[in-house]
Amino acid sequence: MNGVTVSIDRIVIDFTDVYWDFFNEFHKRICHYYGVRMTVGERGFQYRIRINTGEHFLHISYRLVFAPKTRKNTLRIEVYPKSLVYFRHWLEQIREYADQVLFVRCDVAFDIPVRISDLFTMSTKGRKLRLFKGTRYYNGKHQRQEDGYCRVYDKKRQLLETGRQKIRGERTRMEIVYASKEKISI
Repeated sequence: MNGVTVSIDRIVIDFTDVYWDFFNEFHKRICHYYGVRMTVGERGFQYRIRINTGEHFLHISYRLVFAPKTRKNTLRIEVYPKSLVYFRHWLEQIREYADQVLFVRCDVAFDIPVRISDLFTMSTKGRKLRLFKGTRYYNGKHQRQEDGYCRVYDKKRQLLETGRQKIRGERTRMEIVYASKEKISI
């Protein structure tokens, strides 16, 4: 099909064995610099920082809730590929204090220049289709971070609703999660 573009939409990277002493000071500096607060959760990662400048975003998560208490924990980031350069100064600081840097997963986005109603999609693996507010989801909500999770939605409508940009013609986006069985060292 002509006009289809492919891009990496989001990357997830783990920094292993990051000391609490480093993270405690780091989160104070980065939160102060961007004017955000750290949140504490009871599921998934315990400490979370969400930075969104409009064009760039960086989500930082530290210490898995179910992990045994220790001074070294995993620090995970979620970021747009283009935002890696924007946040480079901060990410290099984390890299210096981590034992390993590991690729976890990414979202591969296909932008297709047709209306979502004109696009036929199906799973060849028997994944269940769910519809919610015009978006097609393949797999359950609890599988959002697993390999092969897919969602298909009207990208033109989403951009118009958020007020980011206007697009000529139609655009449907298909996002598929790629996650290797083993984390890949970077």
